[in-house]
Amino acid sequence: MTGLQAFLSEQYTAEFQAFRTVLDAVPTEAFATATLGHSPAWHALHIAEWVRLTVLQDRTPNYHHLGWEDKPWVGPMGTEAAPVSETADKAAILAHLDDVGAKAVAYLAAASDTEMQGMTFSPSAPTGERPRLAALGMHVRHIAYHRGQVALGRKEQA
Repeated sequence: MTGLQAFLSEQYTAEFQAFRTVLDAVPTEAFATATLGHSPAWHALHIAEWVRLTVLQDRTPNYHHLGWEDKPWVGPMGTEAAPVSETADKAAILAHLDDVGAKAVAYLAAASDTEMQGMTFSPSAPTGERPRLAALGMHVRHIAYHRGQVALGRKEQA
């Protein structure tokens, strides 16, 4: 593992742990309740999907929580059932997030320098792709953003 791969796997590990801390603090009975637009369950599945798509580059067409469902590019990505739905219990959703997170961290730790280079799918970029390292950096911050959304939603409920 090079310094870059170690850095990325450490950053993703830290952010997944912080996100889990916030999600774990949500009472089970409130986990599927939307605040500020989405439920904590949705936020967990949203992050699992984006990490699966951007870090693991998984193109299995079973995405249902990307948050861009009104965009034409999403349609073909959601033709199969989601691995876990928003109506699943909290433990199942968190187990799915943990699984995706562990796979992402393992991938980043073992990635070659070549795998860290080049372009990758990024629908928000003007060309639909962006440099791989920029995408990885954006998505670790994306986890932090949704961690904040869940924390803010908890304050809203209080």
